[in-house]
Amino acid sequence: MRILAIIVVLMLTFSTVWANDGLFLLKVETGARPSGMGRAFTAISHTPDASPYNPAGMAGVSNFTVSLGHTFYWENIRMEAAHFAMGLSPKVYVHGGIRYAVVDELEKRDSPSELPDGMFDMHDISFKGGLAFQITDRLATGFGIGWIIEKNEAWRGSVFNIDYGIQARASEYLQFGASVINIGSDFKLTKNAGNESRPISLPSTYRIGASYHRDRYFGATDIVYVDDKLHLHLGAEVEVHKLFQVRAGYVFNYDVENISFGASFTKRNLTIDYAFVPYQSNLGTSNMFNMSFSL
Repeated sequence: MRILAIIVVLMLTFSTVWANDGLFLLKVETGARPSGMGRAFTAISHTPDASPYNPAGMAGVSNFTVSLGHTFYWENIRMEAAHFAMGLSPKVYVHGGIRYAVVDELEKRDSPSELPDGMFDMHDISFKGGLAFQITDRLATGFGIGWIIEKNEAWRGSVFNIDYGIQARASEYLQFGASVINIGSDFKLTKNAGNESRPISLPSTYRIGASYHRDRYFGATDIVYVDDKLHLHLGAEVEVHKLFQVRAGYVFNYDVENISFGASFTKRNLTIDYAFVPYQSNLGTSNMFNMSFSL
């Protein structure tokens, strides 16, 4: 009960800053393994893929580990990501990452017309780094500090942001986690001198979750607050063979998304992950690929 109380206090502390989101593409969470598990990753640790969900998850990474990811949506949206984590001491760990998202070939119109006046691209990029701390055998915490940049045709803007998270192990098999991601002040896009957009708030996300790992079976659940809505995320993973894992996930209260699937192949210090996410309303599918390795 004490562990659960710590997590609840963390979430209530940041509840006063909930707001509407901007920078939409940075809400597209990366990582083929997390996506295959329905993005229920707040209480999962020891992998660089956990840093976009909870920076406390970097505590306990035994070696220098890198994860490289590629995601494409439909025909003109893609995201590239790279994350790393390593131990500085038995109690302190460093992590960092870069995420780049782009939408190609958007049509530009200054007035209603059948043909566009031209084409342009939209770009979001995020740089982030931080530390994680193993406070006790059962409790870890971590933070990240980042810089987000958006370019939309000739409009540009940037802003600092922070992440904070905590993980608590209740038993050998059960772990809890909570995090707040992309917290920061509003910013504006500017174009030339004197032209600026309305204030845009960051894509802030608030998460609380639990994971259960026993033998070959892994289960996780998250409650996520984003876009003024609560969502439930569920995920499960099974180790079919020591070299091969399969997983599935389900998310609730999203307009066009629910189920997801994934698989991993592991050979020594190299892991290849794949996730398949279908969308409703004839929006097609998303395919995600990740390569992770440790040194």
